[in-house]
Amino acid sequence: MEIVITEGKVRSETTGPDPPSAKRARTVANFLPRPELLTGATIVHNLDENYTGIRFETNAGPVVVMMPVAAGFEFTVVHESETGSRILGSIKGQTLAARAIAYRISEFLRLKSLK
Repeated sequence: MEIVITEGKVRSETTGPDPPSAKRARTVANFLPRPELLTGATIVHNLDENYTGIRFETNAGPVVVMMPVAAGFEFTVVHESETGSRILGSIKGQTLAARAIAYRISEFLRLKSLK
């Protein structure tokens, strides 16, 4: 399932927009190494904020791993809380294979005791 946010409205869709970042997010999500991550992952296309990411429900609340916006940028991990968004860190490796990125995301969440 994918979530699309436009003009402040949230819609659930079986397939979302098709920019390169959306394809990359789907590919990375398919390679998540732990079943609890894979079953709880949702692709989010926030057209208002201009990002695509993979959203996880964690012990501390929802966390979104935002896809890089352009070459040379990193994956940004953001905690979404009632008080606002807070950056937890970033994951290097935009040029890595999707399987390696999925592993790094999994390890980041595990080391921070989020999942």
